[in-house]
Amino acid sequence: MRKALTNGLKLASVALAGIVFSIPVAQAAGRGNNGAGSMEFNLPINYMSSASVNGDGGSSARLNAALSTGFGMGYNFNDNFQVNGQFSWSSRNYSATVVDGGGNATPYSNTLYTSTIQVNAVYFFKTDDWSPFITGGLGTTFTDSNIYDPSGGTGGCYYYPYYGYMCYTPTHTSTNVTYSYGLGLRKDVSRGLSLEGSWNQWYIDTAQSNNLKTDIWKVNFVFRM
Repeated sequence: MRKALTNGLKLASVALAGIVFSIPVAQAAGRGNNGAGSMEFNLPINYMSSASVNGDGGSSARLNAALSTGFGMGYNFNDNFQVNGQFSWSSRNYSATVVDGGGNATPYSNTLYTSTIQVNAVYFFKTDDWSPFITGGLGTTFTDSNIYDPSGGTGGCYYYPYYGYMCYTPTHTSTNVTYSYGLGLRKDVSRGLSLEGSWNQWYIDTAQSNNLKTDIWKVNFVFRM
């Protein structure tokens, strides 16, 4: 399932890039970068680099690199300053070293599911068709470790219309503060369409371990309303 999702995101990014670059660039000439008071809808495709996190008792985990996607909306207060909100989600395989109460270490692997909602401030340095920008954001990330959580009870069994009789067990989840910063470059392709490329560094503030830090390379397709 994860391989199919990853391949689908790759194909979608290639297809969208083809559409963007097939539009005549001349349409954007002289229009300016944003337009004060305008609204935007954006569709990002993110490449999340591998990341490591260390926990209590000598435990540790390494998250594999993965693709993710999402959507968002932004408002341009003037030609240089924008505030936007984005929602994104991802599925990442990870390998871990878990340590029991006696100090015995055991290798472990599973899949981590995350969803993030974040508010970002963006400053564009220029108002023509090409513009570098910086960005910073603050939000929350919901994480499902896919690890059985005995404190959640025993789960249950139900009849599902598509799957029949299914049983589940509760898994450990958490919600943590997330903050980020980044820099990038924006190209206005037409009056209604822009393409952004950026590097971002995300931090997920976890109480049980050092903060999880991830580099994210983003291609963002921006549709102006």
